[in-house]
Amino acid sequence: MKAEIIPELRRHIVQYMDFDTLKTFSLVSKACYLDAHPILWEHFSCKVPWKNLTSPEEYIAWLYKIHRNARSFKHIYYMEYDARRPEIGDILLDRCHSLATIEVTVAMIDRWNPYRHWEETLRPLVEQNRVSLRRLKLLVRDIPFVASLQLPSLLSTLSRLQSLELNLEQMPVEDLLPVLDACPSSLEHLDLRPTLRRRKITLEDSVTHPHQSPGTTAASLRLKHLHIHSISHEGTLEDVLSRLAAYTLEELKIDTISNVTYPIQISPTLRDALWQLTDLHLENIHPSPGRGAPLILDAIQPHHLRHVNMSKLDTECTTKLIEQQYGSLESLNVGFLRGHAGALADILATCVKLKKLVFAAKPFVDIQTLIDPQHPWGCTELEVFNGVFGLTRITPSPPPSSDSRGLNDAERSSQVEDQFMQRLGKLTKLRRLVQQVAFVDRSMTAEIDRGTMAWSLSSGLAQLRSLANLKTFMFAHQDLPKGIGVPEMTFIKKHWHGLRILACNEINNSDLEEWLATEWPELKVTLLAK
Repeated sequence: MKAEIIPELRRHIVQYMDFDTLKTFSLVSKACYLDAHPILWEHFSCKVPWKNLTSPEEYIAWLYKIHRNARSFKHIYYMEYDARRPEIGDILLDRCHSLATIEVTVAMIDRWNPYRHWEETLRPLVEQNRVSLRRLKLLVRDIPFVASLQLPSLLSTLSRLQSLELNLEQMPVEDLLPVLDACPSSLEHLDLRPTLRRRKITLEDSVTHPHQSPGTTAASLRLKHLHIHSISHEGTLEDVLSRLAAYTLEELKIDTISNVTYPIQISPTLRDALWQLTDLHLENIHPSPGRGAPLILDAIQPHHLRHVNMSKLDTECTTKLIEQQYGSLESLNVGFLRGHAGALADILATCVKLKKLVFAAKPFVDIQTLIDPQHPWGCTELEVFNGVFGLTRITPSPPPSSDSRGLNDAERSSQVEDQFMQRLGKLTKLRRLVQQVAFVDRSMTAEIDRGTMAWSLSSGLAQLRSLANLKTFMFAHQDLPKGIGVPEMTFIKKHWHGLRILACNEINNSDLEEWLATEWPELKVTLLAK
């Protein structure tokens, strides 16, 4: 039996769709198109072509031209020079009554008064669209007294606001916390980009803040996504997290936090706020043993975290990820992998749902640490393998040595690479394979290369014949390995049917370049050095 939505219900549903969803909905059927088309014209989505507008006069002409078929905007980008022409504000207030997204800038322009501009145009624009408004982006720049804008009283009226981005330069934390307390319960996404003046506040002070709005509770924000940028302030992180309702936050992204005093033990309120996290992004956070990132990882529900992006992953964090999140982790992006040599091997062995792995190391992860027979790779779902890995090749002054089996250094290296290729070849769902350049430590007496591998048929490339789904094969910041020649590319063309991109700095092989141009012209060869 074919299920259909009655027309009356369908026409009611489209009233609550944003512009992008409405466009997609209009393509479903003829009936959906007829229901969505009038609303698409009524709430025209405009992105002002600033590159083509050189003066306020041209902007005004563009406004009148676009408004011939539209009674109101869904999107608005309010630039600084608009303040010099009062009629622009009058046009917007007269025609825009059902905006879904507003992006405004309050800034000092020459000797013009930004507070008057805010009170006469920008604030009324937000207030008259408070019912339809879903997303608000506010940039306050070079304003000495942000508190005079009275943001808490404005935010408390936006009952349907879902996304809020605040870029409040030089705003003291005592003014930020009342803004957070005034946010409506409908808010799901909060993006804070403040450059805060330092002020030490304890966690207890943040719960009972003297500036807190009356009638609000400390844990009232039912956020799903929280993004905090560029905070250099002691205690601000705890202040924000303590205002989150329990079991609602799904994504936490923190960029560039320094001078943060982390508590030794996480409070029950913060644990409840972080319990349901599925996405965790921690960038440029100063390491603190037993605190910081390890503390946040302890607060997350076991086997619930799916995506992790961290600038540094030390031994303690690696251990907690493996012990607590190995059953759910799907994406791991590590800016700097450090700690014990087998950290990456443990991740590859235990994280069975891992689909994306991006990592860096100094100087690089030696593939000899990844081929331990006691740690077979369990990440058979891996689709992206992107990292700084290679094979250590030391060229000492004495002649090359041989081991007890009679293998010299070159033969042992080839054997190690072959075993690594054998494991890599079992990742049949791999779609992107990237070997990044390794860091060279100039202080070492022995001459150590950048971990370059041969990638030749004699060193194990034949083990990768099962990578038929591979689409991108890249050597980032380095030339194509010398071991890859015409025989190797012939093998790749025969077995890697899905390959579309080959990327490297340079191809220092004229025969191979000629072969690629004549035998495989459909392959996109990208030279990153050019």
